[in-house]
Amino acid sequence: MNPKLTFLLAVLVAALIASPASALRCSGKVIDRGMTSSEVIENCGTPTWVDERQEERFSRNCRDPFFDTYPDDDRGYDEHYYIYRGKRYTGCKKIVTIEEWFYNFGSSRLTQTLIFENSRLVHIRQGGYGY
Repeated sequence: MNPKLTFLLAVLVAALIASPASALRCSGKVIDRGMTSSEVIENCGTPTWVDERQEERFSRNCRDPFFDTYPDDDRGYDEHYYIYRGKRYTGCKKIVTIEEWFYNFGSSRLTQTLIFENSRLVHIRQGGYGY
């Protein structure tokens, strides 16, 4: 087999096997965006601390994928009216519960902050080494 082709094949296989940069490993399982908070607790245990807040989000288009990320979510949205340049328009408003979970796995691993919106994991941030 051609050495260049062998090298290219090895790089391709390594890229397919590697977990995404936004993923976290707990107990041998990959924690990735879209998972529920109960799935994360099942694999990673309880976090070191949790911060919770709520915010209102508005959109002119109720079917906007950035506004309605998980359409099967029980928490729907309410229609609201707003006035722009003298005309009345209909839009959507929903309240999103945001939770930030901080995991400290000790001094040999990086700390992780997991951000959930309505109990769905949307972002993973890595910090420095734990304590």
